[in-house]
Amino acid sequence: MPTKLLTLGLISDITSRINSHEDLDTLLSEIMGITRDVLQTEGSSLLLYDKENDQLVFNTTSGLKEESLAHLTVPRGKGIAGMVLETLKPEIVNDAANDPRIFKAIDQKVGYVTRNLICVPMIAQGEVQGVLEAVNSLDNREFNNNDIKILKYLSNLAAIAVKNRLLIDSLNLRANELNGLFQISQALANIQSSDEFMDLAVKTISEVLQVDRVSLNFEKIEKKGLPRSKSKGFSDQIHDEDVEVLLFADKADWMFKGFKIITANSPQGIQLTHKGLFQHSMILFPILKNKEWLGSLVVSDKTSRTRFDEMDIRILRTLTNQVGEAYTALQVKIQSERLKNIDRDMQVAAMIQKHSLPIIPKQYSLLEFDTYYQASREIGGDFYDMVVHGKDEVSVIIADVSGKGTPAALFMEFSKTVLQQEVSKTTSTSEALFNANQILQDKSGFLMFVTAMLVRINMTKKELTYSSAGHNLQIIYRKKHHKIQHLSGKGQPMGIGNCEFSEHTVSYLPGDLLVLYTDGVTEAMNLKEELFSEERLESVILSHINDPPEVIRQAILQKVSEFVGEAEPHDDLSLFIIRLN
Repeated sequence: MPTKLLTLGLISDITSRINSHEDLDTLLSEIMGITRDVLQTEGSSLLLYDKENDQLVFNTTSGLKEESLAHLTVPRGKGIAGMVLETLKPEIVNDAANDPRIFKAIDQKVGYVTRNLICVPMIAQGEVQGVLEAVNSLDNREFNNNDIKILKYLSNLAAIAVKNRLLIDSLNLRANELNGLFQISQALANIQSSDEFMDLAVKTISEVLQVDRVSLNFEKIEKKGLPRSKSKGFSDQIHDEDVEVLLFADKADWMFKGFKIITANSPQGIQLTHKGLFQHSMILFPILKNKEWLGSLVVSDKTSRTRFDEMDIRILRTLTNQVGEAYTALQVKIQSERLKNIDRDMQVAAMIQKHSLPIIPKQYSLLEFDTYYQASREIGGDFYDMVVHGKDEVSVIIADVSGKGTPAALFMEFSKTVLQQEVSKTTSTSEALFNANQILQDKSGFLMFVTAMLVRINMTKKELTYSSAGHNLQIIYRKKHHKIQHLSGKGQPMGIGNCEFSEHTVSYLPGDLLVLYTDGVTEAMNLKEELFSEERLESVILSHINDPPEVIRQAILQKVSEFVGEAEPHDDLSLFIIRLN
């Protein structure tokens, strides 16, 4: 029984089936089914690469005793799959019984007999995602180079789909983290009393995590001013000495791990459930300062009655760190009037912003890039980003959040995460802005807005597709006519109401130049309160039009600096310059 021919119709069907699934498990199962169907084999398996442990993991199999294989691991260089991970070259085995490279421990463990197999690496954008195997041809035919070509095609599609799915999952996780962090940071920013602090911290954690019970407890505190604990949903028993011993007697074993989960059927959990402290699951987090125990956060019973997962743990760890920092800062504030203006939000936002600045390459495929960002204060609200869709297509974004300082910086991070997620999910720039706007309205409640210009660059078609969310005019230089044109589109800033966004497509020629910027460039003001203006910006660009993007950026900044002189900057300034080759 030969393999199926990859007709145009079959290719279209395969691509559609792979791209139609939103969760990772369903996507992987679909890839397995397609592999078995196309190569006509008894089974197939997809082993994802665990980079941290440098090994392959059987996340999904099809037709190969799925339950027995699930989550088994294969070390690098071990067996055919491990060898493919090591060499990144396809392998065919047509006599598995006599091939010493076969990792026979897997067959022995699951009670399966491998007769022949074919295995190829899964690589997307230079990163190894795993390996893809087809096992035991249905008619006992030998695998050949044609099968390699077909399986490599399937593995390329699978690798891109898996990478994109993992990216979207990661971005969703990051969005939830930032949303929770922003809420608690905003809530704690203007609190003046310790009682108000404890009440609001417990309330916010309960709402963000959607749990029935929260207990916040501090031990190492100064004598003046601050309460030791605050609870919601727990009985007073949680503060009894015997309960605290039961909860924290082994804290030295897990405090540096960062958390401990107690299930209802564990010996410890059975005692705690009998005392009425929880029903399903409980999670404990240490609050540390300089590696010393400051207090604890105890959370139990999600309203969904599900167990705490990785996302819950990451959000709780972030919130616990911020609560500890905020509580310490409040202690200092009470003890000393000199520190009454400490801005806890600034510390949080500066840390986030420092570690989230995108690294844009100087060149990607046919495009040359240069970027610049300068906040008018310690932290700001401008941002730029790039989303890679493939070797010949990328999206570039520049945006400006309303306001300045901590609120703008936090809203910037949330907006950037949402935009990354939506841009990676659709080929339409207007749809990406529309979906991002919906999320910013539905989830934020920040009473802030963001302008943005989104440009999708197709290097094969030499086309720019773009949409604007209330952003200022952007610049494209046409080399053929030595002329500057402007990009603009219908659409209001995101975050202030429902809105449709127009979408435009224009062609470009090699040598054209795209200059994206925020109004901190054109509205830079000197001591006479004069603006730098679009005209001055365009003049600088034209005078350096044949220079590399880095030189153009340097020239713009120099002219802006000379124009502003001794005047204080009043807005954030960002540039994203792209040479379209």
